[in-house]
Amino acid sequence: MLLTAEQVLDGTPTATVLTVDFFDTLITRSVAQPTHVFAVMEQHLVAELGSAWSGFAVKRVRAEHDARVVAASDEPMRDVTIDEIYLAFAQAHGSSMAERRMLIEREKSTELALVKPVAFGVALVSAARARGMRVVIVSDNYMPASHIVNMAHAAGYSWVTPDDVMVSCEHGGMKHNGELWRAVIEEKSLDVAAVLHVGDDVLADGTMPASFGLATNVRDVMRRSHRVMANTSPAVLPLSRIEALYRDRSANGIWPSAEVLGGGAIALLVASQIVDVMNALKSRGVRSVQFIARDGYLAHQVWEKLRASGADLPPASYTALSRSVIWRSRIENVSEEVAHRLVGDDEVLTVERLGRRVGCELQSAKSGPLTADEARALLMANGSHIVAASRELRSRFVSYLRSVGLLDEGHHLLVDLGWTGSTMADVAEVVCEETAGAATVEGRLLGMYWDAVPHRQRVPLHGYAMNEFCGADDNVRLLGCQSLFESLITAPHGSVVGYSPSTVPEFAHTACEQRAYREVGEAIAAAALESAFRILAGTHESGVTASDISGDVAWATMMQLGHTPRRDEVELVSSVSHVTSVDHEGDGEPLIAPMPSQFVVHSELPEVYDSLMHANWVQGTLARWESDATTRWIPDEIRKLSPMFQPQWVQIP
Repeated sequence: MLLTAEQVLDGTPTATVLTVDFFDTLITRSVAQPTHVFAVMEQHLVAELGSAWSGFAVKRVRAEHDARVVAASDEPMRDVTIDEIYLAFAQAHGSSMAERRMLIEREKSTELALVKPVAFGVALVSAARARGMRVVIVSDNYMPASHIVNMAHAAGYSWVTPDDVMVSCEHGGMKHNGELWRAVIEEKSLDVAAVLHVGDDVLADGTMPASFGLATNVRDVMRRSHRVMANTSPAVLPLSRIEALYRDRSANGIWPSAEVLGGGAIALLVASQIVDVMNALKSRGVRSVQFIARDGYLAHQVWEKLRASGADLPPASYTALSRSVIWRSRIENVSEEVAHRLVGDDEVLTVERLGRRVGCELQSAKSGPLTADEARALLMANGSHIVAASRELRSRFVSYLRSVGLLDEGHHLLVDLGWTGSTMADVAEVVCEETAGAATVEGRLLGMYWDAVPHRQRVPLHGYAMNEFCGADDNVRLLGCQSLFESLITAPHGSVVGYSPSTVPEFAHTACEQRAYREVGEAIAAAALESAFRILAGTHESGVTASDISGDVAWATMMQLGHTPRRDEVELVSSVSHVTSVDHEGDGEPLIAPMPSQFVVHSELPEVYDSLMHANWVQGTLARWESDATTRWIPDEIRKLSPMFQPQWVQIP
């Protein structure tokens, strides 16, 4: 448990002066990180002044970087000012003097509108002042002291005056490099032995002031919601506001990673699936809505909860389909191509498992493990049995489709995460064959990439967060984290592997996935269900509602989690494995790939990269490898090999 304000002060009983950091110690914002302030600005600028201001937020981040480069070339120790930042912005984007002034005032007013007090900070300065201690605010920031005072007043610190503030942009140096500490000690005539400093940065608020003789206390919990600062746009704001809510709730205790992940990113993605369906219902007549197992499990649960609460939504089915079952039900002959699809190159299988994979008993003179080549030869030798099993599976599959209403005349929506649309297209073909076109199918996918294109000739497919017309980099980014989303937006049961004679779905019971659900998935699902429901019902404490959700928001949410994970998220899912084999058996692949040998040579990196893309969560794995000094070079080199895996995914337009 973290120390209380009184305990922090009691730790240095001789202190008569409290110097205190400002941002993330005394104040925070109602968004998850500082650069999301610029996203709020962009949202308002576009709404008021037009689309020419799209991309402002990330341009503002770049302008600050450029201003710091210029300043460091002449005076490496000093900080920049807000005026210098917007001068750099104007030089890069041709802004007029009037626009610069307007943007500076908007940034200040936006900060004032978003500012919130940190409960610990309030308690700290209240206790210090009650003890008669002098309080001085010491901040690394580009805003002038007058603005720091205004923010303090807006957050309820009415006692703050300009004399109580020392800010880096006005004193020739920063806390980080020690120059501001030198100025604070000299200008405020401080006896360092009588000073306690409290802040949130290890270097600026811990190591550096301690080197001057100050007692220090570093409390960094308000940074736990931070991600990569350069990724800022209005699309990140719904997740940002929800994560800021969790940040404030857990400021004095343990960060509940599963609850934050489920109630934040996963809830928004589940809500996005439902918003997409709601939009479709407004524009076309629909006979049924079918949420596909397992990716539609959470969305279906929320849908039913909304209906029970009085929402005007039609009934929806939870429909057990899987790519492998649909494909196996359509095998007409066991060619070499079919055999290769049924058995991977690196698989070692028993005769019994291979029989379960194709749904029939295989005739074999050999017992024990089979190599891939032996397994394929056995399949081809048993081709007639496999085709017969396929026909029986097809019959049961069609009966199941009839039982859930998918063969009823009319238009049906199938809701899934994605990613290629091949499953939807295969289902649509079966439905069309069985009903002579009287029933039609439309796929509503959260994410969809390149190879959906040929399937569009067979079925209408709609990607909500991303469609196949998006750029190459985004396609690869999505591919690199799809295993994460499939593992987290899931159900307590396994994948469907067949149907009983009475058309009841038969699910796989894979030990590794069951364990992952017990240890991680169940807590994530519980938080996601409650949070997604509140978002869609308009009662979420963050203020985020269905009207805030769009395809861009869904994409930003996917990228904030999947492309720029926090350390706690990587640790949370480090024990999770996902199973992608045709029969949904085996130990699966871990989301976070094991640490490679430090003796990996550069020529092997393309193979490492390819393995990550097809079997693991790429960015989560790279983040884990970066934490070890012996393997840190590998993520570095992989990102050079594939620049789309650099941390920034929001690009300057």
